[in-house]
Amino acid sequence: MTVRVAVCWDVDGTLLRAGRVGGAVLRTAFAEVTGLDAPEGVVMGGLTDRLVADAYRDLLPPDAAAALHARGDEYGVAFAEAVTRAWAGRDAELAAVTAPLPGVPETVAALAAEPGVTQVVVTGNVRAGAEAKLRAAGLGRYLDLDRGAYGHLGGPRATLVHAARAALRTHHGASVTLVVVGDTPRDVEAAHAAGAVAVGVATGAASTGDLHAAGAEHVFDDLSDPSRLVAVVRTTREDSWHTTQGGS
Repeated sequence: MTVRVAVCWDVDGTLLRAGRVGGAVLRTAFAEVTGLDAPEGVVMGGLTDRLVADAYRDLLPPDAAAALHARGDEYGVAFAEAVTRAWAGRDAELAAVTAPLPGVPETVAALAAEPGVTQVVVTGNVRAGAEAKLRAAGLGRYLDLDRGAYGHLGGPRATLVHAARAALRTHHGASVTLVVVGDTPRDVEAAHAAGAVAVGVATGAASTGDLHAAGAEHVFDDLSDPSRLVAVVRTTREDSWHTTQGGS
């Protein structure tokens, strides 16, 4: 199959809800790396795990924040590694609180049957966290987890979209058009920064108005009607085909 379109899924608030387990994991990792309690007040939506590390640091008292700044990139790398370790053994805890959002199982199954389409995750979670959540929600079998991008990467969220594009191109031997599906304005902004189509789904903290204001090409209240996202992806696939044919 020639893959022309990759649907790049955000995880939390888009595909599923996983309760407060992720927050506990992040706090555990921060304490391991710094010996400090994680500060309150970080708005997590749309952040990668590496950006959460920065947000925690910047809410600390000045001396403690300066000490972490002095560690440079090593601090973020160590935090992501600690987050990965902290996900071990959480499957039972996740299974008790995790559920796919309305219409998601049907939507990802419908897209899996579409020719010329693949599905990956572009998520702020480190891979261990993303896989654990998807496993708990019963969604992992539909997704190519090796070609996605994860929150251990440093830099802005657009870095993830660029990384997924590069992995897909290497694997498929050709450029693949990306459709990023997420629930926050940060997902929309990252999609556009990387030249992808943005689909906003108002199943997280952001409203449809917030997602429209961020510039998403398509905005849905939720994914309860799978045909809407399937139609977007089909149109994108056809546009991609016409582009490769020189507009013929």
